[in-house]
Amino acid sequence: MIPAVLACVVVQSVSIPPVQATIHPEPTPAASVAEAWRVFALLNPPGKDRPSAWETWPSAADTFRRDGADPGPWQPVSHPDTGRFELITPADFPNLRRIVHGRMVPVTDPLAVAKRLIEVRLNSVSYDFIRSRELYTVDGQRRAVAQGKVEFPSGSIQLKAGWRPIAEAERPHYHTMTLRLADGSIRLYGLVALNIAIKTLSGWLWASFEHTGVVPLGQPGADPVNTGPVGTVWQHYRLRGTQIAYVDAADQPVLLGNAELEAGLGNSASCMTCHARATLSIHGEPSRLPVFAPAPPGVRRGYVGTPNPGWFGHADAQGRWQTTYASLDFVWSLSQAAEHGPALSSHAVSTEH
Repeated sequence: MIPAVLACVVVQSVSIPPVQATIHPEPTPAASVAEAWRVFALLNPPGKDRPSAWETWPSAADTFRRDGADPGPWQPVSHPDTGRFELITPADFPNLRRIVHGRMVPVTDPLAVAKRLIEVRLNSVSYDFIRSRELYTVDGQRRAVAQGKVEFPSGSIQLKAGWRPIAEAERPHYHTMTLRLADGSIRLYGLVALNIAIKTLSGWLWASFEHTGVVPLGQPGADPVNTGPVGTVWQHYRLRGTQIAYVDAADQPVLLGNAELEAGLGNSASCMTCHARATLSIHGEPSRLPVFAPAPPGVRRGYVGTPNPGWFGHADAQGRWQTTYASLDFVWSLSQAAEHGPALSSHAVSTEH
């Protein structure tokens, strides 16, 4: 079954009339599409272009602090600078260079030279679970895995958004934001991609949305019908697809990849199979399974279909299963956790606030 997520679970900082939960009789593709659009509408209300509800949620950087500290109670946040985006780390910055007029020069503002900005956001249900289990450090994740299965509660939402610089003339066709760069100039950005992962009572539902300009009409995935409400900026966004299973009724891999966020993966993109590899080694290094499959240099290749049990463990000489990589419930953002916290905690953090 695919239950609808309560509006009070999905949206914390926008006044929206409560919506009663409904439960679909079975996880059909049509039910998944309907639920995807319902959640999209709650997170991105129609009307004048303004920050969406999810833009007030903590980012992955807010949740997984570099010092491994408890990120504190969930609260709406505002990021006027690079803090919300997944750019280079401070350790990388001193060595970053780019070519200007044929010469290699240091980069003084990574935001200004980025052709695309990516951010990950977490709603309060997801965020509070991470705090309650101390999953914001690798040490905490290892303790949680040792105690049993890591399983996010129903109502958890994590999303990834992609933005690109746009011209002022394009503003009416995009959900936008403006950022002040290091030199004081203001740059306009348009939302081009939004992947939403919603934890339902029966598992995760992935929904991939993208701007209609990402893939020209007439090409695969450029569906001119499955778009947002006419008369709003969201009419320029389409649902690329949804995923709730590894394979279809014919036992063929279900493919889903955002044309912007998963560009270049072609027919090797599957949200569910990729996220199944969000794991933690229980024996040591390497601590995570790689995101991409082996491929020639310069080629990106993902994983599709039913996961190979050999990814996660093996049978010993006596035929007993030995787990080497424990599941983190399809949540890749946990890989951003620092190894250790500033001080080890002997008890779970309270999530009351």
